[in-house]
Amino acid sequence: VDELAVSPAAHGRGLGRALLEAVTRDAPDARCWLLTSVRADAAVRFYERLGWRRVTHPAPDGYGTAVFLGPGHPARAAAVLPSL
Repeated sequence: VDELAVSPAAHGRGLGRALLEAVTRDAPDARCWLLTSVRADAAVRFYERLGWRRVTHPAPDGYGTAVFLGPGHPARAAAVLPSL
């Protein structure tokens, strides 16, 4: 996923979930992953609610990129969860 955004006026209506599911539905072997800023708290919580697993550790300075594996990604079981 390169970029996903929903207008604040449309939040809470399931549009973000529908968009994310639509763009990842046909991924080979469910190998979906995405990136977001570790400081994008609402985005991080959104992806976690949808079953995406964060697989990167936060940078010591609190900045950086969070990498998430999709709910069906085969590497999820082997991913070491970061301590937040």
